Amino acid sequence: MRRRALHDRLAACGQPHVARAIETLPPEPRANLLAQLDSIDLDRVDALRRGEGRAPAPPDHPLPLPYVAAQERSLPGRHAQRGREELSRGRVAFALLAGGQASRLRWEGPKGTYPIGPRSDRSLFQVLAEQVRRAGRDHGTFPPLAVTTSPGTDAAIRRFFERNGHFGIGRERLFFACQQELPALDDEGRLIFERPDRLFMSPDGHGGALSALASARVLDGWADRGITTVCTFQVDNPLLHVVDADLFGRLLLSPSPIATKIVLKREPGERVGVIVESGGRPALVEYSELPEDLARLRDPSGALAYRLGSIAMHAFRLDFLRRELQREELPIHRARRDVEGIDAEGARGRRPAWKFERFLFDLFPRAPSVEVVEVVREREYAPLKNLDGPDSPETVRAALDAEYRRWHREAGRPVPAEGMLELSPLHAMGPDDLRTA
Repeated sequence: MRRRALHDRLAACGQPHVARAIETLPPEPRANLLAQLDSIDLDRVDALRRGEGRAPAPPDHPLPLPYVAAQERSLPGRHAQRGREELSRGRVAFALLAGGQASRLRWEGPKGTYPIGPRSDRSLFQVLAEQVRRAGRDHGTFPPLAVTTSPGTDAAIRRFFERNGHFGIGRERLFFACQQELPALDDEGRLIFERPDRLFMSPDGHGGALSALASARVLDGWADRGITTVCTFQVDNPLLHVVDADLFGRLLLSPSPIATKIVLKREPGERVGVIVESGGRPALVEYSELPEDLARLRDPSGALAYRLGSIAMHAFRLDFLRRELQREELPIHRARRDVEGIDAEGARGRRPAWKFERFLFDLFPRAPSVEVVEVVREREYAPLKNLDGPDSPETVRAALDAEYRRWHREAGRPVPAEGMLELSPLHAMGPDDLRTA
C-alpha cells in the first residue's frame, strides 16, 4: 500500500497516531512497521474498534446443565471400554493448543517450554506429549498429535520439539499449525505499540487454534486417515489426564458431538468458564463475561448454581468439527488485560488494554447437547498461569507431587518422607502402574 493511501486508511479507521509514528522512524524501523501493517487487516481493526463482529452478550437467564459426577466415572464400565476400542483402532487424535505467550510467568520462551517437573526440568510440552506417546504403547497404535503455535512462538516451538527428539513421537504423526494474531486496542480504540517499530499483537485464542488446524488441512488429513474423535487440550495443565478412554467412550455412546471435562467451582470468582444451558442449547460463558450476581447465585442446597467450571479439555466428533469450522467463522470476544507496550512518550510498561480472541466453546451452542463429565480437581486440574501465588509454579509442582504420592499410597509403595516426587507418564500414569512395577 502506498504511503499516502496507507495514511488515509489509518486515519479512516481511527489510527492517525500510527501514521504519524511511521514518519518519525528511521528507514529500517519504518520498513519493519510498514511490513507489519501490510499483514494486518485494517478493516478488521476498524470493526473491532466499532464493536462489530464481536460475540453476542452472554445469556441473561442460563440454566444449570446436568453432568456425570466424578464418582460415577470412577466405576469401570462400557464407556471406558468403548474409548479403549477407539484408541486401539487408531481413531483418536490429539490437539495441544500452545500458541499463547507466557507473559504472566515472565518466561522468555513459549509457555510449553516452561520447566515444571517437581524434581527435574521436564517441560510442560514433555509432560503432555509423553502422555500421548504412552497411549500408543498402551493401545498398540500411536495417535497423531497436532501442536498449534502463533507467529511469535512458531519457530521456537518447532525448534524445541526438534531439540528434544519430538519427545519420541514419530514425525509422520506430529503436526504443527500456526494460528493468526489480533491486535489489542486501548480505551480510545487505538492500536498499541509493543515497540517503536512494532504494534502489539497476540494469538487469536483457542478458537483461532482450531481454525488454524482446519486451514492447515490437518483436520482433513485426519479424516482421510479414519480419525473420528479429536481431543483438544491446553498447554498449561500438566496434571490433566489427556488420554481419557471414559471421556471418549461417553462421547461415542451418546448423540452429542462434544464431550467436556469440568471441575466444580470452589468460589464465585474462580477464573474458569461456566457450562450452562441457554435456549435449549449448551453454552459456555467465560468467567469475565458472567455477571457477578449470577456467579454468586446459589441453589437450594447452598451450592453455586453455576458451578460447572471448564478445565479446557474437550473431545469432538471430527465430522462435527470440520463441518462447523467450514460453515461459519467463530465470533470475537474482548477481554480486559494488561499488555506490555510503550506510550506516546516512548515509556515502556504494562497497561490495561482490550485484547481480542476467538473461543472454541462458541461451538457448543451449535451442538444439540454436550456430554459434561466431572473430574476430581486434585487429580486433574493444576493450571500454570502466574509467577507467584495461585496457579504458580510452586502450586503446580505441589499438586503434581501430591498426586504422585497418592499413587504410591494406593499401590502400597513406600512414600518418601522428604523431597518431591516425580514420575514420567512413560513410567506411570496411576497406581496400577506402580503395583506392577
